[in-house]
Amino acid sequence: TNKKTIRKLIMKNYFLLVLIVLIFSCSKKESAFQGNLIESDNGSWVYLQKVSLRDVITVDSCQIQNQQFFFNYEFDSVSFYRVFTDKNNFALIAIEQGDTIFFQSNAKSLFNYEASGNKEVEINTQLFSIINTVTPKTDSLRMVYQKAVGTKDEKLVLERIRKKYDQIVLENKTALKAFVDEHSQSFVSIIALQELGDVAEYIDYYKKVSDQLSERYPNNEWVKDLKKRIKAISNTALGAKAPDFIINDMKGQPFSLSSLRGSYVLIDFWASWCAPCRRENPLIVELYNEYNHKGLEIIGVSLDDTLNQKNGKQDWIKAIESDQLSWQQVSELHGFESSVCKDYAIESIPSTFLLDKNGIIIARNLRGTMLRNKLIEIFD
Repeated sequence: TNKKTIRKLIMKNYFLLVLIVLIFSCSKKESAFQGNLIESDNGSWVYLQKVSLRDVITVDSCQIQNQQFFFNYEFDSVSFYRVFTDKNNFALIAIEQGDTIFFQSNAKSLFNYEASGNKEVEINTQLFSIINTVTPKTDSLRMVYQKAVGTKDEKLVLERIRKKYDQIVLENKTALKAFVDEHSQSFVSIIALQELGDVAEYIDYYKKVSDQLSERYPNNEWVKDLKKRIKAISNTALGAKAPDFIINDMKGQPFSLSSLRGSYVLIDFWASWCAPCRRENPLIVELYNEYNHKGLEIIGVSLDDTLNQKNGKQDWIKAIESDQLSWQQVSELHGFESSVCKDYAIESIPSTFLLDKNGIIIARNLRGTMLRNKLIEIFD
């Protein structure tokens, strides 16, 4: 469940589509962006949108003729753009100033595209070939599980699916890391980092890209934001001492993280409204029951919110009882605006931090069998 990620930025503000359409005509002459959309309808519209950190703005448009379209927008600086037909069908592409782009895709699935025109765009195509392999695999696992729901084999099937899912994620992370290693000087590596995951967990990769891009594009908003995120999260990187906090529990009594010093501690950021968090809770319950007597403590930090939820505190308490979470639970009840979120640079949940007996962060965002394997490594 993401608070602010590049994925959200490219999906939101659909209605901005109608706000700014600069050119409602097509001209092949001196076109900066030429496209071929297989299975497209004559007369249907395709749009070019510029993606910034704050919004998505339509900068050009064209009616398709004979499966072809031409944008004449003058690219003024390196940035992310979308070739867009509707809110569920678009392609994200990084384009530099002066580029002439040749784009081809099926009109019904723009995200599976091929593009050329310069090295950056071709690298862009390589990256999305990696990203787009994940969804079909996870969709297949989801279908297998849905067929098992309500049967005597449901629990066994779920466990097998978890292992296969973890393997898919691991293979994808490996491919993304290799991509960043090879293309750290490319602007599109910002997307690769977002797909890779948490800044603190992959801090070396983020720094590598930031250092390279800061030299090439020192004034670019995406590069500046990357540097800010790295700076903000450095205090929760692996090997750092976890920031202490004192937060009230369900009864309004203050509880401090430092009071658990001497035990291994899993800090679990979650919320009653977070579906992935709730799905993960049964496994955490199982692991807590197995390892608590060996020295594992868990502290749940809820991002439920009394300002934006009608019954924020009640929802939080009800979820604790429903999911049978018997470990310490605390919350500022301010959602992502909680001070602890700023201290830990929390941008999405579920997020977890595993601390050693001295309060040093030794792992982040371990889930499923990966969390189990880490606890086996520590305690068994």
